[in-house]
Amino acid sequence: MRVAILTSYEFSVLGGAERLILDLARALDAEVVVPHFNENILSLYDPGREVSFRSLDTPLPAEPARQIAGMRLFRRTSLEYDFFICIDDIAARYLVHPVPHLYYILTPRRALYDMYYHFLAQKSLGGQIAYIPGLALARFSDRRFVRRYVKNIACISHTVRNRIQKVYLREAAVLYPPVHTDRYTWKPSEGYWLSLGRVDKWKRVQLQVAAFSQMPEKKLVVVGRVYPGFEDLVKKAPPNVLFYHTRTEEELRDLLSRCEGFITTAIDEDFGITPLEAMASGKPVVATREGGYQETVVDGVSGRLVAPEPNAIQDAIHEVGQDPDRFRDECRQRAELFDYREFAVKARDLLSRSLL
Repeated sequence: MRVAILTSYEFSVLGGAERLILDLARALDAEVVVPHFNENILSLYDPGREVSFRSLDTPLPAEPARQIAGMRLFRRTSLEYDFFICIDDIAARYLVHPVPHLYYILTPRRALYDMYYHFLAQKSLGGQIAYIPGLALARFSDRRFVRRYVKNIACISHTVRNRIQKVYLREAAVLYPPVHTDRYTWKPSEGYWLSLGRVDKWKRVQLQVAAFSQMPEKKLVVVGRVYPGFEDLVKKAPPNVLFYHTRTEEELRDLLSRCEGFITTAIDEDFGITPLEAMASGKPVVATREGGYQETVVDGVSGRLVAPEPNAIQDAIHEVGQDPDRFRDECRQRAELFDYREFAVKARDLLSRSLL
């Protein structure tokens, strides 16, 4: 059976969604169909080119035109496969064709639903006036499309499953993203805390910086692209907080293996693969008590779950830092529950059930 994974991700940056797509393709021996892809970036994820890619040779423009252009592209595309897995709401527009399918949702578009007010708060008054009717139309169109064309739905976490129930009034199977535990190793701590991911409005790295500014004896290393509007956060960071641009997969695994612990503070994270990568390295995690973190980090066992405010983060860092090695075995055991081998079995089972 020929399986296609359709996505609007163009593999132009390093990210968890891109790795998930590759792992899903490997597990199902599927071909990934994208508007366009960056060969150099793709080679960082898949140096042996184990996964087959098919480009539609149509690079998408920047937002907001990107979404409209992408939906039109997938609606008009004709593909010959036996089963289709759509990863995002742009690629899902292919489902206007009556084909066997699964819509594997990373999350309903957050600016339309659970982060609607937060999104508007970032805009000027004029921007809000312009966006409100547009977002309302997009929300109506999205719900109507899912109701009319989507038969089978799965998602990456129970956090997202709850959003799907609220937004679409539909049930969804949960298939957690995997971590390749055999790629991660533990090394003695070199005394720094690590944060991985882009620096933007969703990741709340400013909470981490505020916490470590009150702990000059502790060191924080942040690795990820700094988005526009957050340059001052980097410039004004205290000496014990260091920012680095993206690193290779090998360099990231090395940083994880040698850190004292891992910190992550995204707003109501959909799932969050980086805490699992840290735990696979035997390192404890301090995360905010919300979203997908609550499904991976066991409070007091593989780290600490805390309120999203600097004082709570400071207390957790000091507590965990007293003896980070005591979390080592529990962290590793927790990560193994999400191992790629388990994921592959469950992905194939989900595909079989979607064919019924």
